[in-house]
Amino acid sequence: MLIFGYLWATREGYGKIKVLNMRVHFITSRPTAEKNTPFLELVLRTIEASGHVFANTTAGTGTSRKAPTDIEAIAKSDAVIAEVSQESFEVGYLCAVAVQQKKPLLLLNNQPAAGDTFMEGLTEAWVARFSYANDDEAVGAIQQFLNDNDIATKDMRFNFFIDRQIYNYLRSAAFKTGKTKAEILRELVQREIEKL
Repeated sequence: MLIFGYLWATREGYGKIKVLNMRVHFITSRPTAEKNTPFLELVLRTIEASGHVFANTTAGTGTSRKAPTDIEAIAKSDAVIAEVSQESFEVGYLCAVAVQQKKPLLLLNNQPAAGDTFMEGLTEAWVARFSYANDDEAVGAIQQFLNDNDIATKDMRFNFFIDRQIYNYLRSAAFKTGKTKAEILRELVQREIEKL
């Protein structure tokens, strides 16, 4: 069975394959966490209700002591959601880390979007922005973001290094069968999964 990270959950997939839920990292500033705890709990319940798990949850610390934990959680996550209504250097930095690692990122803001340079400044295709007026709008945006980026609905790319012996085997098998090396590897892995 494939296991990613220290926290995981499974749901039934194809045949005997168990598909892992997406790991989602949620970040916000300390003032937002202290001022709007019910909303943050709603966000966390929405993520859980969508069948996903947390890479790590942070309500912001105001210091850099927690940043390595957040950076590790972003690296382990499949998607990141950030509440950016309150300006925060830490949240901005962590969003930049998520963008650099090309993680799908949802920026939630309960302020009018006009003139918000932070939300407008991130132009990458994997960054979604949403300004919400009420909790229902925010929940809808989170659910849509999670559905759009659900790893269970996408083919995943996986690169790795192989030694000369494996390369020669794959090249030979591909030549003999007329299949690509990737098809040969997928079939070998599928046979191993069927043995489970």
